[in-house]
Amino acid sequence: MEVRYADPDLRDLCADERALCREYGAEGANKVGTRLAALRAAESIDDLMQMPGRCHPLKGHYYQDCFAFRLHAGWRMVFRPMTEEERSEAGIPDEIAALVVEIIDYHSG
Repeated sequence: MEVRYADPDLRDLCADERALCREYGAEGANKVGTRLAALRAAESIDDLMQMPGRCHPLKGHYYQDCFAFRLHAGWRMVFRPMTEEERSEAGIPDEIAALVVEIIDYHSG
């Protein structure tokens, strides 16, 4: 599936392995790369649910329609399927696409 990012800073961070290492450590950077590869390889959300990384739906108003991959030490990569309107505006053909919303340790309070 096509992968896009909620903001340019997140996109740039995910494209820079050294920056990822500085931000999340070597293990975290490796997991981010692995999870992004899984997103790109998947053809559906169901595919992601079967892959390593414990993909799971999130609850609550803020995370409505979002899913998360476990990274390490409480960190999660939060993403959601892009809407038809978002795909159209981005010039993505009629296929499923993921929007990476954030990388966060939402368990730390």
